[in-house]
Amino acid sequence: MQHRIRQADLADLQEVGRLFNEYRMFYNQNANIEAACQYIKERMERHESVILVAKTDVESDHRTDESNDKPLSNGLNCTGFVQLYPSFSSVSMGPIWVLNDLFVHPDYRQQGIARKLLQATKRLASERGVLRISLSTAISNKQAQALYESEGYAQDTKFMYYELNV
Repeated sequence: MQHRIRQADLADLQEVGRLFNEYRMFYNQNANIEAACQYIKERMERHESVILVAKTDVESDHRTDESNDKPLSNGLNCTGFVQLYPSFSSVSMGPIWVLNDLFVHPDYRQQGIARKLLQATKRLASERGVLRISLSTAISNKQAQALYESEGYAQDTKFMYYELNV
């Protein structure tokens, strides 16, 4: 099965919104598909984030759930996404991206989609003159850490990060 990576546009809104809703539920947030779609729509319309999607041809996906013979795709053509928030580095005086969200639909995991999304992110960042990509992940998420490190991401050892909830 082939997965093509490309920048999402408003035609992808419903599918990306569904994936974004599932991503949030993975992080113990309540399901709210309408709010998820609205959030993604606002980011797209305001050019506040860059969203890359992994797309597959649903017709070519003949895998089924053996328990009920239904296609695993759940009607999805977008199987995963990454959302990047543009920012800047004052010291380097240039653009950076914050890789905030990376999600692959559970039916499509372990197929290299997350890796392809990360590789496409790196290529696009390079094309656009982005100096670096920053991300954070849960200390307990060893699988994600291994993926990031295998793609050249290094754990920051120079700075401590702090947060203030307001």
